[in-house]
Amino acid sequence: MTTSTTAAMPAAARPAPARRPAPARVWSLARAEILLLVRNRTALFNALAVAPATVAFLAWIGAGSFPGAGGGAEATATFLLTVLAAIALVFVVYYNLTTTLVARREELVLKRLLSGEVSATEIVAACATPAVAVVLGQLVLGAVAVGVWFTVPDVADPLWLLLGLAGGTVVFVLLAVVSSGLTRTVESAQLTTLPVIMLTMVLSGFTVPLEALPDVVGTIASWTPMYPVVALVEAGLGAGPAAGGTLTAVGQPLLCLALWTVAGLGGARRWMRWEPRR
Repeated sequence: MTTSTTAAMPAAARPAPARRPAPARVWSLARAEILLLVRNRTALFNALAVAPATVAFLAWIGAGSFPGAGGGAEATATFLLTVLAAIALVFVVYYNLTTTLVARREELVLKRLLSGEVSATEIVAACATPAVAVVLGQLVLGAVAVGVWFTVPDVADPLWLLLGLAGGTVVFVLLAVVSSGLTRTVESAQLTTLPVIMLTMVLSGFTVPLEALPDVVGTIASWTPMYPVVALVEAGLGAGPAAGGTLTAVGQPLLCLALWTVAGLGGARRWMRWEPRR
């Protein structure tokens, strides 16, 4: 009986197995994360039911009375869609991803993955995929609910709308990575994420219009991470201070989003941890 040439070769001389392309590696990990989410039917139902339930609740109590809602069905619908996008980015992407990364780190999952063929960026992207999928689902269901109770606003400029949502997703994923490195346990994430949550919700521009704030506070608020998302989403829907769609009108939100992206990348490299904190 003969032995194959490859089997007869010394281990050091054998060709290394072909490395899978990056998209395949990310999808393999992301699929596992999505399966964990799908198997938790209660968490999945709660995640997807939040958007239509929020619209129904605000319709019941009268969303037009909220600051920034304006008047008329279309203005109220724009306000609600902006609120849904902001809440989804803060709680589904930022908070949930922070707790996910901390849990995976403390269980030594991140350390094992990093020792394989996947890179750090691919691991974060895979962990963030379920959260991003839930955000998209919430926005679709929220838009349907808004159309039922109010009216679906016209998309004045889809480019700014997509840039606001995509750029905001990247920024809050990076902020989650930074927060996970500063968080010792899953339970303590409630405290470590609180400053970002409060900052983004209060100074975003949809809770209280920046024009109603003192000049100094309004200027500071316009450089917080959620403000450019709100401004670009509103501009995409033909509303807000950046309405009009010109590059001049959206220049400051775009610059703010770019600065937070750069800061998030630097913070992620500096504070991300792959082993349990001791």
